[in-house]
Parts: sequence; structure tokens; C-alpha cells
Amino acid sequence: MRTLKIALYIRVRLATGRYAYAKPAWNKNRTLRQGYAMVAGKPECHPEGVYYLRFLRGKKRTWSSVGPNPDQANAALQKMQRDLDDVRLGRRAPDPAPNEQKSSVMRVEDAVTAFLSEVRLFRRPKTIVEYQRMLGVFKRRFGDRPLTSITREDLLDHRATLEAEGKGPRTVYNHIMRVSAFLKASGIVGLLKRQDKPAYDEPEVEAYDADQLEALFAAADAEERMLFEFFLKTGFRDQETMYSTWKNVDFKGKVIKVRSRPELGFRPKDKEERSVPVPDELIAALAARKQKSDSMFIFPGVGGGPNGHFLRTLKKLAKRAGLNCGECINKKNQSCRRCPTCSEWCLHKFRKTFATMHSEAGVPAPTIQRWLGHSDLATTLRYLAIADLRSDRTRQQVNATFASLGSRQPKRVAPIESGTPQSSGQFLM
Repeated sequence: MRTLKIALYIRVRLATGRYAYAKPAWNKNRTLRQGYAMVAGKPECHPEGVYYLRFLRGKKRTWSSVGPNPDQANAALQKMQRDLDDVRLGRRAPDPAPNEQKSSVMRVEDAVTAFLSEVRLFRRPKTIVEYQRMLGVFKRRFGDRPLTSITREDLLDHRATLEAEGKGPRTVYNHIMRVSAFLKASGIVGLLKRQDKPAYDEPEVEAYDADQLEALFAAADAEERMLFEFFLKTGFRDQETMYSTWKNVDFKGKVIKVRSRPELGFRPKDKEERSVPVPDELIAALAARKQKSDSMFIFPGVGGGPNGHFLRTLKKLAKRAGLNCGECINKKNQSCRRCPTCSEWCLHKFRKTFATMHSEAGVPAPTIQRWLGHSDLATTLRYLAIADLRSDRTRQQVNATFASLGSRQPKRVAPIESGTPQSSGQFLM
């Protein structure tokens, strides 16, 4: 079927949050300006952009992704234009457009590249990195294979290889689930049986106790104290804190907001924007901090941009405060006795502490769910389980259960009839 027209577009996310196809921006030497789209007649930076070819095959308009690389996109455009010239001159029919090949001849490597191009449009940066890393491992093993040649045995072998490399059960599970999502998006389903999926133990949700927090903040300098009090009193995730700007703080209403920032490449988890009420003292401290700030971010990194080193800062502070457990060994075989690598200290634990403290203060679980941004109440209840274990009510119940043991008097064994061996000093409870 003849290809009548062809054009190149870049699919971007606009400031309104809506995705749209725009004309790409070109340099003067007729090369594409990477990550730039023409919006309202002006070039606008969109690092999340993915290039697409639009063409007519017969009377049907078709869109075909050619990835985020501008050189590859330009090459694909020129190739299809040459095919069009060949068709017009009657030399041959055009080759199938990129990503139009049948899955039976598509290699795993090409399918992964196409899948990642789509993932970049809709997923958070952290999720994108995880897909790239895990599918990269899969691609190195099976990249040259036809996509449809992948079997259940291949996936089981991939799982066994990951386990042999020393990866933990949860890590192996994540790898297999990412690969399964990729195969499903490529039209390949039903390879794994239920028993084939890796199992892992769900860790108990833990929170920091009052003594740990007191010791941590006692060892912190003013900047560290401000940062980790923010984590504790907002319940924000790592990236929610990283991309918090002064516009997120409602000083009058005394709430701090989580808002999508597509221009910065940040979207909240589950696309859930929310507002969290915070203590007066935190609002006052932030107001004083804003007077001295020259960055749009509340906790900027070097150069005023987003700071991606909060976890590193926390682990160094915990080591300095003498709070490491002394039992953790990292991948470099370093002990947390001497290095800031203790796994007991993580940013997400502040969220659990936030939930625990609010629950102990009497805040209802659905309200805490809303403040945390959980889509499922069951997740919030897992966070609150630790609060119930530590409550005075639970302590009273446990003590009452075993209180009667201490008051019971031992009963002496009745004398045994003569002629029967017996031991002196025998007692029954």
C-alpha cells in the first residue's frame, strides 16, 4: 500500500499536563534540536519528548515511535522519504515503518528500545531508571533473540541466574515483574505460572522511636535538623521533598502541598496531588528560611537545583550520632560499624514515623491515608500496625494476659505409696 505523506513530530507533555504532538525544533544546520518542541511558535525544552513519524498508508493515518534520540529520528525520516521517492518512481514499495514489523521478526533488543520509549512518556524518572536497568540485564542475555522465541524456560533461567548472582528475593521479584510487564506490552502473555513467580517476605513496617529521633537531632547541624524535621512532619517521600518549592508552602493556611512539576520531570506517585497540615513551628522555621533563600527549591542542591543526596546525608548523620546497628554489610563488604551504610536509617522510615505519631495522637486512619497520599487504606494500616504494638492499650493487654502466672503457688506432689521410688522436692505448677 502506498505511503502518500510523511512528517516528523515530537510528543511532549504541556504545562497543563496534557500530552500533545508538536513540530520539533530544528537547528540551522538542519539537525534536530534535542528535546525541543515548537509550542505556540517558540522552541520549548521538553526532555521527556519522544519523536514520532506520521504518515498515510492508503487512507489511514499512522503514528510510529522512533524514540527520543534526534539523530535516529532524523535518519528514520530520511529513510522513509527515500522510500517514498522509490515508490513514486515505481522502483519498489516502501519498507515497513519503524515499529511496524511483525513481532515474529522483531528482536528482543529492538522491542525493549521501543517499550522504553513509551515508558518515558508516562512514568516517573525513578521508575524509568528501574525499567532501563532491569530490562538492560534481560537484553544483554536475550537481545539477539526473536521476541516471540522467548519461553517460560527462558524466564525461569533468567530468574535462576539472578539468584545465582546473589540478588535478594525482592530484587529478583522486581526483575521478573518488569520483564513480564515488557512482554505483556509486546503482546506476549501467559508464560509464567503462579508458582513460577519469585516469592519474598514482606518486611514489617518500622518507625523511628523517640530516643532515636532525639539522638539524631542532637547530633545534627542546623541545616540537617531543618531537613529531617521537614521529612518527619510532612511525611513526604524523597522526591516530593526534592522538588518542593516555596510555591508549595501555604504560610497562611499552614499546609505544604505536593504538586506535579512536569517542566522539571516530576509527578507524584499515583498522580496524587495533596496538601498536608504541618505544625506552627515548622511553618515559622520555613518562613525564616525563605528570607535567606535564593533558590526556588526549599532544599536546593549545588547550583540551586534539586538535591538528590538526602539519603547520603542521613546515613552520615546517623553514623556521626553513633546510631548505626553495627551489623549491616554493604555490597563493598563495608560494615556500618565504620562506614555510613546502615540500612536501619532510610528516608522512607520518616513517613512511617509520621503515620505512627499521628495515630498515637488520635488522628483517624483515613485522614492519615489522605495526608500520606496512599491510594489504598490497607497500606496505611500496615504503617499504623507498629503504633498499635507500642500503644499503652496493647501493653496493658499483654501484661494482663500473663499477670496470673506470678500469683500462682506451686503445689507439692502428694507422697507416693511406699515401695515406689520417688524424688524429693518435686513440684507441679
